[in-house]
Amino acid sequence: MTEILQGLLSAITPVNLGFMLLGTFVGIIIGALPGLGPTTGIALLIPLTFGMNPAHALLLAAGIYQGAMYGGSITSVLLGIPGTPTNTATCFDGYPLSQKGRSYEGLGASLVASAIGGFFSCVCLLLFTPIVSRVVLFFGAPEQFMLAMVGLGIIAASSHESLAKGILSGFFGLAIATIGYDAITGYDRFTFGIDYMADGVEFMAIVVGLFGLSQAIALAEEARTIAGDTKLSGSLMDGAKAVFKNWKITLRSTVMGMFLGITPGAGGSAASMLAYTTAQNSEPDGDTFGEGNIKGVVAPEAANNATIGTALIPTLAFGIPGSPTCAVMMGLLMIHNILPGPQLFMESSSTLYTFFWGLIFTCFAIVVVSLPLLKFFAKVTVVPYQILVPAIVALCFIGSYSIRGYLFDVFVTVFFGILGYFLKKARFPMVCFVLGLVLGQMAETNLSRSLIIYGDLSFLYTRPITLVLTILLVAVIVLPILKRRKTARDAV
Repeated sequence: MTEILQGLLSAITPVNLGFMLLGTFVGIIIGALPGLGPTTGIALLIPLTFGMNPAHALLLAAGIYQGAMYGGSITSVLLGIPGTPTNTATCFDGYPLSQKGRSYEGLGASLVASAIGGFFSCVCLLLFTPIVSRVVLFFGAPEQFMLAMVGLGIIAASSHESLAKGILSGFFGLAIATIGYDAITGYDRFTFGIDYMADGVEFMAIVVGLFGLSQAIALAEEARTIAGDTKLSGSLMDGAKAVFKNWKITLRSTVMGMFLGITPGAGGSAASMLAYTTAQNSEPDGDTFGEGNIKGVVAPEAANNATIGTALIPTLAFGIPGSPTCAVMMGLLMIHNILPGPQLFMESSSTLYTFFWGLIFTCFAIVVVSLPLLKFFAKVTVVPYQILVPAIVALCFIGSYSIRGYLFDVFVTVFFGILGYFLKKARFPMVCFVLGLVLGQMAETNLSRSLIIYGDLSFLYTRPITLVLTILLVAVIVLPILKRRKTARDAV
């Protein structure tokens, strides 16, 4: 307890608070630029921290991490372009809100939900790391495979309009996820001799095209602003109130994000998608998701920021990064002679608890930094399409190119931009496509590992957690089908 209080006193010094605010501001800008994100932001920070006080370097990183995870929601809501992969689900209802002139409301909801999700996750990191870290030991390849399968099973439940279109969209996402070398055997698959595809198709290039470029094409076709003839209405406070009004969704999504954060390999993208689909299937107005339902912003934004603290638990306790960002963060720690592992809290507890408090304070910092800026950002939705469409197209191309520096990623963005335009015209559910894309590789890799270990599928019923998840998977698939049949009978 003494070390926790010392960390608090260190974190609230003016210099350290200044580093937090600076990191948060930079993180929000980085997150709002498609193609960058917290991983890139912290990686760019590392060379600048040589010679810095370790606490200052970590507080800068904490601000960038928290700010970038939230910042991606700004372009998701305003332009329908996810700033980071973890903000993809926010596009589904955030952008339709902007089309209705309710961008203030969407921005307010994403801001407060992100702050709440991040706060509880980082408090968990501060108080329960030694205890919660033991949970990771029970999650091997079989559990991660079944967790991904439950997520894929939600595709059936997410297809409110057409089950066939939902499943087809999901399988298309799965097919894209299999492109590239097999993580177990190392063999290339479906690359068609194109070297650029050996590492798979870049996820961010796909979603930038699928959501950003396709929106630009639609705006150009309709010759209108994002908000159309609708005047901007509502306020940031309306969005904030929606987070507390829907407190059950906020709490459930936060818990889901914290749970998936501590599971190595799951990450914020899976957490936000599963939180979104869970809210869609559990709420009475689930049929309105995708049309500008504020709950569709609250759920994914609470979940993705809730992965921040708990993803660091396996990173710090075992040296097992919970996400790519945590892997880069681990590099930053090691550069400053803070070595993850069992001895961490004995050797570097003072700096570590300062860092933990910094992560908590940056949850408030994103609110302080964002509030003066969001009202100006929201006005982009009434910019004439003649100006906005070229700007969106340029942003999409720059974002996709900046990810790896490959021109091929720009072509990927163009292809999926055109494809996304026609899929939306045909009313294929994008949530199912992205679920297949996000969870496909996780499911395949962990299935292969499980089969190597067990030789068969006996792990489905011999391990307690996988047995529970198997039963949950059956329920996720069967219950929506029974519900549809009941609805059909009642209609007759």
